[in-house]
Amino acid sequence: MSVAACVAAGGLFAADAGTPARPAAPAAAADGKPDLQQLIHQFSARRDTLMANREALLNQLKTATAEQKKAILAKMAAEQKDLIDSQRAMAKQIRDEMRKLRLQTPARR
Repeated sequence: MSVAACVAAGGLFAADAGTPARPAAPAAAADGKPDLQQLIHQFSARRDTLMANREALLNQLKTATAEQKKAILAKMAAEQKDLIDSQRAMAKQIRDEMRKLRLQTPARR
């Protein structure tokens, strides 16, 4: 089959040979828990939001008075602690999900 004929026919992939196309990945697991990709996306989104807030506080810190600086630094410390705690919790959830997926997948030899 020539290249032009393949292009005109739509290609030489699974749909052409009559085999079913690859199914789309489910948005969530059957038990209602988010899948691994969603957990990673949530983790990244939360981190990006907190980093943007931190950047805003750093900009405020540049023009703040001594009393305002103390308050901003205290707020930054609290947010840093919250960030670390949430990262640990989400990382544990991701590790648990990966472990579960490994146990469900048959071993390759």
